[in-house]
Amino acid sequence: MTEDALVRLGISGLDEICLGGIPRRNVILVKGDVGTGKTTFGIEFIYRGITKFNEPGIIVVFETSPGKLVQDAESMGWDLLELQEQKKLQIVFTRPKVFEQELFSSDSLLLQMAAEIGARRIFIDSIGLFRSSAGTDSYRELLKELVEWLTRENLTAVLSCEVGTSPESQFAAEVPDFVFDTVILLKQTTSRRASRRNIEIIKSRGHEYETGEHTLQICNGQGLRVFRRVQAPLRNEGAQPSSAARRSAIGVPDLDALLGGGIFDGSTTMVVGLSGVGKTVLGTQILREGALRLSCRGLLVSLDEHPAQIVRNAETLGLRLQEQVDAGTIHLLFQTPQELNIDVHFAQIVETIEKYDIQRLVIDGMTSYSTALAEQAVYRDFFHALVAYSKKRLMTTFFNYENPEFLGLSTFMPEFPVSSIVDNIILLSLVEIDSSLRRCLTVVKARGSKHEFDSREYVIGQGGIELRPAEVRRVAELPFSHYSSILSRAPSRIPTATRPKAKSGHR
Repeated sequence: MTEDALVRLGISGLDEICLGGIPRRNVILVKGDVGTGKTTFGIEFIYRGITKFNEPGIIVVFETSPGKLVQDAESMGWDLLELQEQKKLQIVFTRPKVFEQELFSSDSLLLQMAAEIGARRIFIDSIGLFRSSAGTDSYRELLKELVEWLTRENLTAVLSCEVGTSPESQFAAEVPDFVFDTVILLKQTTSRRASRRNIEIIKSRGHEYETGEHTLQICNGQGLRVFRRVQAPLRNEGAQPSSAARRSAIGVPDLDALLGGGIFDGSTTMVVGLSGVGKTVLGTQILREGALRLSCRGLLVSLDEHPAQIVRNAETLGLRLQEQVDAGTIHLLFQTPQELNIDVHFAQIVETIEKYDIQRLVIDGMTSYSTALAEQAVYRDFFHALVAYSKKRLMTTFFNYENPEFLGLSTFMPEFPVSSIVDNIILLSLVEIDSSLRRCLTVVKARGSKHEFDSREYVIGQGGIELRPAEVRRVAELPFSHYSSILSRAPSRIPTATRPKAKSGHR
């Protein structure tokens, strides 16, 4: 379908859900319970049509006075009075019965108004009031005639209707959806004591659209915003490579060696470890390496730590993160996990990535997402969406996941399998040797690389994480190569004569 054949609604995010807009001759029904945003939807449809697409419009209301309508629009930043003075908008306040007569009148005043301003759009709020003056059969016939009238006059129309959301609602079965070309449902739901709005396109003749429930927000001073549901798969926008042959340094030289010479650009890496082992430190080093040596802009996303705390901690280790933040080469995105809306959050991540052309991404604290989201399935879908989006952009991405085990590893993955999804897995753990805790790093997986399977001790100090040489011992301490079962709860000493050489593997 050509772009000229589609009407762009102008509501933020909705045209993307509609894959470009609604077919121009479609009559649109917007239905929902009280307070779901139907009237705001219709007003914005008219306002954006005038201000963004130069399509004058008419607003027909049966209950809300024009003064109240103008006042409510002002809270969204829309000046309807100015548009009326410019002869681009006409607000009609009437009764349903009078409007019915206009449909059959040969000298319709409504059509005269439409002709005077060159109207291309119309919003009627609300057609449910026609029920009071007609029986069920008459109501349906009236709506059919209304749709035919709107189509004949070449007006792109949005009609609102209040319907109950419960099965026992007296109005729930009275909305004849089959009469309309496009039906959009607005809902307000409660989950974990939080109230949220959703929008769903029930049907739309003549074109494709994104199915399912998407997030809807009403923002003072802005209007409506629609956020695509994170579960919706990415649409193919042409051939896009999902991997690259070039390797880049991760920011810790000895770790690059363990990985077989760095990581592939566009790869995904899971960094697993309990709290305090240095996952955020490693993430900071990764971003700084990209910014300083590779000219790759970076983004760190966190639900755990405020950006000020992340910057402070980096400064104490000499990682001077603030310099890169001030220069705009590294960006920090923080959102509290309380009442986290994953559709909105994902959209903010994508918006930041595309605005600043991010090439290295660190998601710090994946465990916080699982606790913030009520459903494990939503958490899984969010993870899959991030991986798919990263692959599409060939963006090098790191996920920091907190392992709940303190000593030993009975499991180091979330409650859903991800080892086959990510390209690399780096394990950070604590090992108890001679009544002391020592940090341990192991590359569990590095897809497409001849990586080392050796477990290496590392320290955190000025400059961040540094791996200790495999055969260099500290005072009264032996290197990890002198022990077996390093990742167990109780490593055992290996006799010198039987100690094997370091092994490597290829994936």
